[in-house]
Amino acid sequence: MHDKECSMTGHNLRPLVSVVIVADHDTARHADLKDLRSCLQALAAQEVNEPVEFLLVETPERARKLPAALIAVLPNLKVFEVPHEGTYERKNAAAQAAQGEIVAILDADCVPVSGWLQSLITTMRSHPQYVAVSGRTMYKGKTVTERCLSVLSRGFLDPGKEGPTRFISNNNAGVLRKIYEQFPLPENEGPYAAQLQSAAIMRAGNRFLFQPAMIVIHDFEGWAMERDIRCNIGWATIRIRQLDPRLRFSWLLHLGQASIPFFYIGRVLESWGTCFRVGGQYGLRFTDYPVALALAFWIHFLEIKGMVLAFRHERVSETKYR
Repeated sequence: MHDKECSMTGHNLRPLVSVVIVADHDTARHADLKDLRSCLQALAAQEVNEPVEFLLVETPERARKLPAALIAVLPNLKVFEVPHEGTYERKNAAAQAAQGEIVAILDADCVPVSGWLQSLITTMRSHPQYVAVSGRTMYKGKTVTERCLSVLSRGFLDPGKEGPTRFISNNNAGVLRKIYEQFPLPENEGPYAAQLQSAAIMRAGNRFLFQPAMIVIHDFEGWAMERDIRCNIGWATIRIRQLDPRLRFSWLLHLGQASIPFFYIGRVLESWGTCFRVGGQYGLRFTDYPVALALAFWIHFLEIKGMVLAFRHERVSETKYR
């Protein structure tokens, strides 16, 4: 670990927020560290008047390969070494080591907009009845495909304005550290099992808020990435219900693989609802809506492979997720 004291304000104070940065997807941009550099530059530009620490979480092998010039992009950045490849394992270890009252989770392929960190702090202080705040994740939206997949892949937890939500974003959120420590992310269950954490926290009587001003721009690397995402989401759709029968629609699992068409139809309808609820806020133009509605059929069809694997008690073997 790089032993630098970390505070955006320059004071040697206990941090209010610990920002945990984790790379979960080994894409081409991550191979040459372009995504991480963009993320760190955006964090360095955040303006807050509170002490903040930044933890970049990596395995020892990968940490040794990080260029010093890259680490220097974000002053006082700590590289926290964890001997686990799994994304949730690394996030959990960092949350345990974090000093801040709030643990902010940010994936390395996400670039926070100006004011992201201050928005998190202000929202948590203004709404102490909520234990976690999630932000809006978007693609750049340069093409119709990017705009459509932005809302279809990232808008599911978005109520369209500041308000309650049923989930905690696993790539753009802040959680009270005492809650996170009590309810860590599920380990060894893939990159899309975070709903298990959210459900456990809510059953304990806690609630979550969505803050649309907490925007991050997520890298988009085309259909190869989307196919990978969808296969893993399909696997998690079944797997989390195998682990927690109290989740919604878990009773369908009694049908075995015959339940897959019902999950498929439900997922398509849910995506259509998301398009009409928040499509405009994710950049959808009027002429994009027919494309987005049609794409919903395709992306959820890509999830079926993962569902079948979960029913067979097999894992997704071909993936760039860590």
